[in-house]
Amino acid sequence: MTAFAPLAELSIGDAFTRRDLPAGFLVATPGAARDRVFLVESGRLRIYLAREGRAQTLIYLEPGDIYATHTPTYIETVAPTVLHEVATSDFARRMCDSPAAVGRVVRVLGRLLERTVTLVEDLALHDVPSRLARFLVRLAERRGKAGDGGIRIALDLGTEDIASLLGTTRQTVSTLLNQWVREGLIRRDGRRVLTVLSVARLRQLAEGEVPATVGRPTDRAGPG
Repeated sequence: MTAFAPLAELSIGDAFTRRDLPAGFLVATPGAARDRVFLVESGRLRIYLAREGRAQTLIYLEPGDIYATHTPTYIETVAPTVLHEVATSDFARRMCDSPAAVGRVVRVLGRLLERTVTLVEDLALHDVPSRLARFLVRLAERRGKAGDGGIRIALDLGTEDIASLLGTTRQTVSTLLNQWVREGLIRRDGRRVLTVLSVARLRQLAEGEVPATVGRPTDRAGPG
């Protein structure tokens, strides 16, 4: 339980039940009766909304994140995942008994809220090229590594997943990436590896300061 060892050390970890889940497992759906809190030890989960064949990804949960099943969202594993879960009522009671754990949980929830607000900002205020540029800038800042002529980024999401997260289509994401390769903004170094050759220009695209010829006719704000 290394992902949330601090919680275990504070005597609330023993309340959790471990679940080993395969990729593609639906943990929760809107309106489900199960009311549980879970923490992610390993793997990754997708939180999304879906209606009439359309889906909008809200966030991806990673090791160390905490979430609840009573939200009006779908929760699905996108990789083999280990969760530790507990009834919401038991979790609340344990938190009251372990005040020192509250600060740790609040920090985790704060990170999730920040990522959710960023998504809302992207969808409401930026067009598709800017959303994709902002996505790549955030990856470069968080996990990019200096490489041959730029910042190397390992993409742990496929094109379809990125498109769903940005509220657009797979074709638009692919077209933009190919355009930026031709323009010398990025370079493909593998199936899911990119090198950002001009971080400054990518930031300009992220803020809409550089015109992009592809993607603007798509949608300005809402999911595509």
